[in-house]
Amino acid sequence: MMVAKPPMGAVGPAQSDELVHFTSRGREPGPNATPDIRAMTASQRLDSIIGSETLRSFAPYNVARACICFSESPVAHLAHLIGERRFEPWGVVATREGLLAAGGGTVAYVPNEVYDQFRSAGLEHWAVRTGADSTWMHEREWRVPAPDGTAGMQLYNLRAVLIGDRDWRPTEVRTGLFIHMDQGELCGGCGDPFCEEMTDLPRLWLQSEIWVWNPMARHVERYSPGALR
Repeated sequence: MMVAKPPMGAVGPAQSDELVHFTSRGREPGPNATPDIRAMTASQRLDSIIGSETLRSFAPYNVARACICFSESPVAHLAHLIGERRFEPWGVVATREGLLAAGGGTVAYVPNEVYDQFRSAGLEHWAVRTGADSTWMHEREWRVPAPDGTAGMQLYNLRAVLIGDRDWRPTEVRTGLFIHMDQGELCGGCGDPFCEEMTDLPRLWLQSEIWVWNPMARHVERYSPGALR
C-alpha cells in the first residue's frame, strides 16, 4: 500500500527543507530531562542518538505532552542560532517531509490569552507564549509529539548529522559479524578465543551527510555519506 506524501507547498528563502534537532541550545535542559541526559555534553548526547537510532522525547517547558523539538534553520539562521544565540553545533538534521509524515509541525507563537485557549483544549504543546517573559521566537520551533506510551522516535534515516569538530567520530557499534583474528576470515561466532565480533561506525553516521560547523566562516561544510570514517 502506498502512502501519499504530505504536500510541501512553496518554500521561500526564509524557510528551510532542513530542520535541526540541537543536542544543546546553550542553556540547561528542560525540567523534564532525565539526570543522565543532563550529565551529558552536547557531543555525548549526539553519540547516544546516533548509536541507539532513537531521539528521546521530553515535555518542553509548561507542557504536559512529551515532544521532540527542531529548529527551522536556513543557512543564515543556522549561523545566527550558533553564533549569536549560543546553540551548540551538535545535532541531527531532518526534512520537512519527514517531520510532517511523523505527525510534526510548526508551533504557533501566540499571546498569553490565546495560549490559554490552546491549554484548555489540551494542545499547549502546539503553542509558545509571546511576551516580555517568553522570548523564544528566534527558535523557529517545530515539534513532533511523541506517541503515547513511547519514549521517543525511532530514526530510520537522517538528512544530516551536525558536528562541531571535524575530527569527532561517534562510538563504534556492534555489527553482528565475527572475524577470526588469527586467520583473518569471517566466522560464525564459534566461541574460539580468537573469534571476535567486529564493530563499525553507526549506520546513521555512514548513511547521512555530515555537516561540520566552521566557526570562522560561519557556515557548515558538507560531506557526503561515508566520507568521514
